[in-house]
Amino acid sequence: MNRKQFLQQLGLITAGTSVGLGSIPMTAFAHNPVGLTIEGTNGKILVMVQLAGGNDGLNTVIPYQNDTYYTKRPDIGIKADQVLRLNSQIGLNPGLTAFKELYDNGKMTVVQNVGYDKPNRSHFRATDIWLSGSDAAEVLDEGWAGRYLAKLYPSFPLQTPPEPAAIQLGSVESMILKTNVGSFGTVFESPDNFATLVKGSSADTDPLPDTFAGEEVKYMRQVAAQSIQYSDIIKKKADAGKNQVTYPTSNLANQLKIVANLISGGLQTPVYLTTIGGFDTHANQVQSGSTGTGYHANLLKTVADAIAAFQKDLDKQGNANKVTVMTFSEFGRRVNQNGTLGTDHGTCAPLFVVGNSVRGGVLGKNPNLNALDNNGDLIYQFDYRQIYASVLQDHLGVDNQAIKNIMVNKDFSTIPIFRANTNSPLLNDNPDFSLEQNYPNPFVNSTRIEYMLNKAMNARLAVYDMTGREIMVLRDGLHPAGNHFVNLNTSDWVPGLYLYSLKTDLGQKTLRMVRG
Repeated sequence: MNRKQFLQQLGLITAGTSVGLGSIPMTAFAHNPVGLTIEGTNGKILVMVQLAGGNDGLNTVIPYQNDTYYTKRPDIGIKADQVLRLNSQIGLNPGLTAFKELYDNGKMTVVQNVGYDKPNRSHFRATDIWLSGSDAAEVLDEGWAGRYLAKLYPSFPLQTPPEPAAIQLGSVESMILKTNVGSFGTVFESPDNFATLVKGSSADTDPLPDTFAGEEVKYMRQVAAQSIQYSDIIKKKADAGKNQVTYPTSNLANQLKIVANLISGGLQTPVYLTTIGGFDTHANQVQSGSTGTGYHANLLKTVADAIAAFQKDLDKQGNANKVTVMTFSEFGRRVNQNGTLGTDHGTCAPLFVVGNSVRGGVLGKNPNLNALDNNGDLIYQFDYRQIYASVLQDHLGVDNQAIKNIMVNKDFSTIPIFRANTNSPLLNDNPDFSLEQNYPNPFVNSTRIEYMLNKAMNARLAVYDMTGREIMVLRDGLHPAGNHFVNLNTSDWVPGLYLYSLKTDLGQKTLRMVRG
């Protein structure tokens, strides 16, 4: 926001009373109008993990049964026996072992083929598109998360929330938290360093240069008052918090460790942004032998291990029910490997949403490697703003009209990433088979599992513990078309969580059940 806008908005708030910048005390920026609290988000928190550089989706969620994948990637395709299988068609990169555990425990939703129309392959422009929530040909200078926060805090920046509206771990402010009245982001690399940097600072008492720019400097100091105000709060909450697990030693893990510590300390901030770079894998993406090891797999392992540690920390704190983690990257990679054993800029790719409130499983069809766009790239199934709309509605509790405003007056249908979404047609998007939630659930002495096959096929229905160990096989073999059910006597089962999974020739579905 420029100085003219600042003074105009100040005039509206003070009912036209003339107030000079030099007379605005620090406490004016700490005032908290009614309603400017995290209650606007139902107490929920979103943590974003940006995979900067363009993550290769095909070597992340791998179509290991697709011969075309290995034809187009003869040197860098991950061998089928190395894949961490999610179902009979796709699996995770071997570096994502920690993600596989989250998936098996029902705490991760994989969303396939996320992109947008007429995709841009420039890092800078594609990143701006994802951060702003714009169409490919539309240029916006506000971030989609910033517009969301502007709905929560409509009097910002003249009246700021008592605690940061958003925190970014790093040193360069992201567009995703900006609006046309300023940025909602408080940016730092650690709470201690942040407090040290601003210790003893003052927004309006330090000497000003005796030049025509003096008043402009004074204005900038008034805006900087927000960061000075928050440094003490952040340090206080960081000191009060405590991490409950040991984190890996990566930079991303350290960022998420700080976020978990602040949440543990009671900081009422609804949006966090963390970042890991290095995903521009044009060369030497895997080691010789295509075993899945190498540069890209190590990056994925860093991401999965950090997020898994964060999730375990939240679980032990008792805060896991209110936090969701969402990954994103500016684009995927080309289907074909290039001449330097890497991949070049592409289009759509999968992303991951992690938390206790997600539905779990895989959303979307497997990528079609034979039906490509005019440039030979994958065609998207889900617009990336459908992911944002789903997070806003089903996690943060934003109503439909507000979501439309945040998405610049465009409507985007939500998809069932979260269990709160019960109306999406995608819940029954497989026309060939379905697996229903057992009933009753929770149960004690007995429960019933039903499933449907639209045509004759091989099917295997089995029960697993939460570590993925198979406990019993209920049905296995060629099934006729129709509705099927199994009544289970569970009187001798140990109370706790279990998984049951229906694996067919055409896919697999896994659900959770609870023995009370």
